[in-house]
Amino acid sequence: MYRPVTDLAAEARSEYMSRYAENNEGKIDGVEYYERAEDGFSVSTIDILDEKGARAVGKPCGRYITLSFSDISVMASEDFSRLCTLLSHLIRELCDHIAKGAKSVLVCGLGNECLSADAFGRKTAKNVIVTRHLKEEANDVFTSAGFFDVCAFYPDVSAHTGLDSSRLLLSAVKEAKPDVIIAADALCARGAERICKTVQLCTAGISPGSGVGNAKGAINAQSMGVPVIALGVPTVIDAATLARDIAGEKTAEDVCGSFFVCPKDIDLLTDKLALLSGFALNRAFHGGISLEEMMFI
Repeated sequence: MYRPVTDLAAEARSEYMSRYAENNEGKIDGVEYYERAEDGFSVSTIDILDEKGARAVGKPCGRYITLSFSDISVMASEDFSRLCTLLSHLIRELCDHIAKGAKSVLVCGLGNECLSADAFGRKTAKNVIVTRHLKEEANDVFTSAGFFDVCAFYPDVSAHTGLDSSRLLLSAVKEAKPDVIIAADALCARGAERICKTVQLCTAGISPGSGVGNAKGAINAQSMGVPVIALGVPTVIDAATLARDIAGEKTAEDVCGSFFVCPKDIDLLTDKLALLSGFALNRAFHGGISLEEMMFI
């Protein structure tokens, strides 16, 4: 049976609800769902509590936070600033949820920067202000600035290196010994309306390439030995899913094969989203710094 492709827990839950809600009285066993509006944006939280809930939704156990917003390419600077602040709060809250008292963070940017639709993770990591070297070389400056111990790592894809990103990251983790890892990567969405208009944070980790049928080694607490927060933005949609939604073509998966579709201005959108996520990470762990200051660092 054809199943739409998505990396987003909010979409997987909605898909399940559309098929089984009537029999389950609008609830999914083992899954808790909350939704709220905050500062003009939509925030939903899904807690997958056990294996029954994980099987129903098709996602590993953990907390999934979905932040939805309008077209970031035409967003006013005031709205961008509010969105960045909200995302920074969500990141810090989730960090405190899984690694209370954490003082050091390793930000890992995943993906292929040669492909605009897959460049989000690496570009996000490059927008992060790293401070680990300050702690090692000028501890007085580090302490007085009130910075977190932050380092960034962006391994290239295995097609370029012959090495799996998760294994490279594990080596970096052994060197840096962070309290928490934040892995940023591009995702695949079920609905076209979510493309480049959603940020998903989750504590279940990530399997790079899984959304486009090219899954590599999982990056999660079990494989890394450190709590992991996955930070993802959907940049593509499965062509067969899009064709079925538009034309209702039952054989769309046969016609479209394994194609994935992205917006025509994906390069601009990826840059904006990487700026948003990188700046939000900076605000989460270097709280005293302003957006204006970050623009000049």
